[in-house]
Amino acid sequence: MENKKEKAMGLFDNGCNCSQAVLLAFADEYGLDKEKAIALSVPFGGGMSKQGKTCGCLSGALMVIGLCFGKDSTTVIANRGNAYAMGKEFIERFQEEFGATDCRELIQLDLNKKNDLEQANKYVFGNRCKNMVGRTAEMLQLFLVEKQSD
Repeated sequence: MENKKEKAMGLFDNGCNCSQAVLLAFADEYGLDKEKAIALSVPFGGGMSKQGKTCGCLSGALMVIGLCFGKDSTTVIANRGNAYAMGKEFIERFQEEFGATDCRELIQLDLNKKNDLEQANKYVFGNRCKNMVGRTAEMLQLFLVEKQSD
């Protein structure tokens, strides 16, 4: 089994934001084209376009959960309910692991403030965010294995 933690961290190191790195680590398994995955997930970085809302790592993970469990969800309503349930459970696990789900709470900075953005660039993105990207991808990989074997 491919190590999604390492893959996501490598993607983050090579220019992806948090959301892109998590989604791209899984995209090929679900037939999602790399360029489309990059474009789709870019505005979710920084907590919804640098607004400090839902962490981009979590947003990327939820996109993967949709790819895995949300097929035909407009016609098979049970699939929609299943995807919601899987998303809710993963959000709860993320909250338990990191203590929050919002970017601003997780990094204690406002990315729209010049000083805070400079601080994030120097001290947060390269370590805290990179490690969260890796841990989120690792958690998601284990979650998907667990839920697909149920």
